[in-house]
Amino acid sequence: MFRPVPPPVYFLSDAHLGAEPPAVEAVKERDLIEWLDGLEPDATLYLLGDVFDFWFDFGGDPPDSHLPVLGALQRATDRGLTVAFMGGNHDYWARTGRGPGWLEREVGLTLVPDPHVALHHGLRLLLTHGDALGGAAGGYRVVRTVLRSRLAIAGFRLLPAHLGRAIARRTSATSRSRHHEEALAAHRARLAAAAEAIIENGEVDAVIAGHVHHPERRETERGVYLNLGDWMAHRTFGRLADGRLDLVHWDPDR
Repeated sequence: MFRPVPPPVYFLSDAHLGAEPPAVEAVKERDLIEWLDGLEPDATLYLLGDVFDFWFDFGGDPPDSHLPVLGALQRATDRGLTVAFMGGNHDYWARTGRGPGWLEREVGLTLVPDPHVALHHGLRLLLTHGDALGGAAGGYRVVRTVLRSRLAIAGFRLLPAHLGRAIARRTSATSRSRHHEEALAAHRARLAAAAEAIIENGEVDAVIAGHVHHPERRETERGVYLNLGDWMAHRTFGRLADGRLDLVHWDPDR
């Protein structure tokens, strides 16, 4: 008996649009748009956080610098793709007021919580940005809770949009400058260990995360841990097709 092949499912995180110098941003944006425009019209795409280096729905239009990629995302939804958006630690604030936010209204994205469990190709997938996988660590636990609180969101929304974005840009740049390789390696190991523990407990067949900008695929007898890497240095994404979950490096010539 003929059984239809389910359409592929894609996973992307950590493009950090707007974080880099203009010349670097232009190339990154061009590649991302080309990739988005090439996705199959019946596919599903999960954006798993930090697609934008900063996103906060102030109630008006987004910065002009984001419009080309937003246009590509809208073309994707217009031609039939299901595109789900999960906020990361840089772009959590896609819905800050009552009712749908700009990404939902204008682009047609579906917001999903972090973590989110999805069923595709017969596999149970735990999707998360990753900044709280295994529990947020140290002082970040408090910072994360405060920044996602209704009171903090309501207060920040009162700021003029240009001022709020300027504060976010400076904070983001300061945060990146403080990262060092030893701490990042420890963070990557902690995420992988937490994911493997979840898989070994039999809760899900795979854990898919981002956040640490380190592409990685680990497979055990019980399932797969996939870290999506990023679209900044690695141009990597996840693809689920024919029941197999792979880490793919984007090649513009393929």
